[in-house]
Amino acid sequence: MKIGILGGSFDPIHSGHVYIGLRLCEVLTLDQVWFMVANVPPHKDKRAVSGAYHRYAMTVLALQEHKQLLASTWELEREGRSFTIETLESVGRSWRNDRFCFIAGSDSLRDLHSWKDYDKLLLEHCCVFVQRPGFEVNVAGLPLAQALKEVIQPICSETHHEIQPGRSFLINLNPPPVSSTAIRETLASGGTPSLDWLSPAVLRYINKHRLYEDNPGSS
Repeated sequence: MKIGILGGSFDPIHSGHVYIGLRLCEVLTLDQVWFMVANVPPHKDKRAVSGAYHRYAMTVLALQEHKQLLASTWELEREGRSFTIETLESVGRSWRNDRFCFIAGSDSLRDLHSWKDYDKLLLEHCCVFVQRPGFEVNVAGLPLAQALKEVIQPICSETHHEIQPGRSFLINLNPPPVSSTAIRETLASGGTPSLDWLSPAVLRYINKHRLYEDNPGSS
């Protein structure tokens, strides 16, 4: 199978995440997209991230109507911080007959050079960077070596593309302009997020457990 791995805090998961998963199944002809809930994301303040159980539960609820989108506990079961390169290598060893690609927002490209073994990540794996509204990135301006910039290919979302190791894509899918930060801030101020942002099941879960009432977090 061809499988995309969309890693993130999902704090909370929103309609933009789901849209990206569904669209990439079409554009990259993926059989599945795994929403890999991060344990302790290396680039985030641990204090600003909700408990793993809540984030995983919300992800399950958001994806329950889409059979090709699956919530994964892979990183939650690992101890310590979550590094992308280690996750991909570990998954590859466990599912040797499948092909994987890592999916992230384009804003992550700006600090990709600070990631663990980022050069190995680009040269030995397939990565897909999705342009975020308001955070569009130009590959030419990235703080990466020219050889690594050439690995990242801008592609059109209207045609199909094959995932291969050592081949990475930058794509604009025009996802909904919503962010987890905006949702947390709305809830922290006593407001109710639009159902265009969250699935009803996720919003009910948030209200039931009184999540985000006091601290909107930092990202």
